[in-house]
Amino acid sequence: MTLSERRSRILALIIDDYVDSALPVGSQALVQRHALRLSSATVRNEMAVLEDEGFITHPHTSAGRIPSHKGYRYYVGTLMPERDLSTHEQFTILHQFHQSARQLEDWVQLAASVLATRLRNVALVTQPKVLDLRFKQLQIVELSETMALLVVVTSDAAVHQQTLEFPAPVNQEQLTRLANRLNAEWGGKLASELPFEDTVEPLSGVERVVVAAVAELLLKVQREAIEEPVVEGVRELLRQPEFDGSDRILDTLEAVDERHLRTAIPTGAVGEAEVAVVIGDENREGPYQDMSFVIARYGLPNGASGVLGVLGPTRLAYGEAVAHVRYVSDVLTELMRKFYGEE
Repeated sequence: MTLSERRSRILALIIDDYVDSALPVGSQALVQRHALRLSSATVRNEMAVLEDEGFITHPHTSAGRIPSHKGYRYYVGTLMPERDLSTHEQFTILHQFHQSARQLEDWVQLAASVLATRLRNVALVTQPKVLDLRFKQLQIVELSETMALLVVVTSDAAVHQQTLEFPAPVNQEQLTRLANRLNAEWGGKLASELPFEDTVEPLSGVERVVVAAVAELLLKVQREAIEEPVVEGVRELLRQPEFDGSDRILDTLEAVDERHLRTAIPTGAVGEAEVAVVIGDENREGPYQDMSFVIARYGLPNGASGVLGVLGPTRLAYGEAVAHVRYVSDVLTELMRKFYGEE
């Protein structure tokens, strides 16, 4: 849905103030702080509508409002000003990389340190790897009336197997026809390109089981291909008000552990040459549902690539995060091109 200009402005101001202060925002404070040409009552009524529509919420202990995950998503997608790093900011970051050794491991470590220091949250950077995994073919072998063995072969010649259970009886002829159709549609495609939810023909119950299993299997293979990331800024994250309660520290520390982050990073959200923002409940279950990722890919076209980004509370300065992640991604890509790619 699209908000009116007035409500959009009020939502943006609430988010900006809450990001700066970590305190719920009231209507009167909003009017006074920004010299709005609106009465407190008018702003309060608009805030009530924003709350009814799910863009802001009302903490029990305060008369003010804070943004919801839906509010942050609308802000990032519609209201967030475009931010590029200044020439001075770019020079400062670039100078740090030029001062470092010409080793990929040093660049990865420095990228994490730069992002953590400048954004005051957890930064993560994975080592670049070739992740050009393609679907080659599948077979489905009947085991019983309602069970079958799924065999998937990928472009690296790896064979992956999984037992399937169907909601209705099925025979080998049906399974072979389905396998042939999917092989024709998907053969040679990158794992990220497979149209799992948009096949040529409508899906029956049996077909849904097979398609879901292939999707889950290939995503698992992709996740396992990602090494544990370099992580910096844990201390900075724990200083954020959201994580200073003793009951949340252990969950937060577990969330930023390299072994857990390896599978939690939403790499599927990252396309080519863009920064992905994954907010709150868009993440996997657990402590990540109260956090946001801002991530991007870096690396050589059709070659090795990695992921870098920042992880923080949903009360994140998204514009700053996107600008810094984009620039550091570009720096790493250029360094790899210059020293490891073709001129």
